[in-house]
Order: sequence, then C-alpha cells, then structure tokens
Amino acid sequence: MDEAKSPARGADRFAFLALRTITRFCDALGVALLIGVLGLIVAAVVARDLLGWGLPWSEEVVSLLAVYAVAFGAVSAWVRSDHLVVDLFSHRLGALGRQCQYRLTSAISMVFFVLAAWGAWIMSYMSAHNNTVSLGISFSFLYYAILFSFVAMALIALWQTLRGPVAWLDTPAEEAAP
Repeated sequence: MDEAKSPARGADRFAFLALRTITRFCDALGVALLIGVLGLIVAAVVARDLLGWGLPWSEEVVSLLAVYAVAFGAVSAWVRSDHLVVDLFSHRLGALGRQCQYRLTSAISMVFFVLAAWGAWIMSYMSAHNNTVSLGISFSFLYYAILFSFVAMALIALWQTLRGPVAWLDTPAEEAAP
C-alpha cells in the first residue's frame, strides 16, 4: 500500500488516503502492542526469577494486548490483501470474470465478517459480568477487539464489493509510472 501510486483525484483518492491512513495506524498500534507484550513478558520473568516478585496480573494484560494486536493486524492485512489466499483458477479468467470473482469474494467475506462481528457482540454482552481473576477486567474487552476488527473488515469488504478491484492496490508506484 505504501508503494502504490495515489490516484489523481476524486473518490478513489479519498479511499486511497483513508485506507493508507488506516493501515499505517493499525500497523503502528499493532507493533506498539506487540512490543508491550514482549516487554511485559520480559518484566514478569525478570521480576519472578531475579527479584522473587510475582506479577500474577501480567498474564491477563498480555492476553488482552495480544488479542488487540492481532485485531489491528488483521485489519491492516485485509486492506493490503495479505491474508492467505488459494488462487486455483483466477489467472484463467478474463477481465470480466476476475471482476465478478473479486466482487463475489468480497461480498462473501463481508457476510462472514458481519456474522463474526455479531458473534463477538453477543459474546461481549454474555461475558459482561465475567471478570479476570487478578485485575477484575471484564472479558468483554477481549471481545471488543474482535468486534472492532470484524466491523472494520466488513466495512472495507463492503467498499470492495461496491467499488470492485482498483489498480492502486495491485500496482507499485514504480511500475505504474509511464
């Protein structure tokens, strides 16, 4: 996404800038959360083994941070189309066939994301009064990360379904230049 050439103007330029901003934000936050996970694990090990202090709450915080890091990373990967894809026959399709396949895949993905977000919403509601042992944090906060991730990916999939494939997601800037 960072190497892609920005469209000159219009709705595609707005979409390009919005998706690039979302990707950069999700990448930065995901990396920061993973650094927090690593730092907290190291601190817990050092505190336990060298200082004899227990940090029983660290496992809960690490789990929460890891779930949020994965949620932000999933959104970023969806924008970039970096999720695992099995492509068996797309290269044999014509332009219209690839266009239809792209939109159908995006629509099916959007339906899946909406159902997954709905499931995360239900789970967050059902676990509202279930708290972690050490800190007493509601398990709903874990499901909010999943909810955020699937809602964001559903909105992007909706845009992909309506817009169809765009050249600036596939073509790096140096290849797009005349």
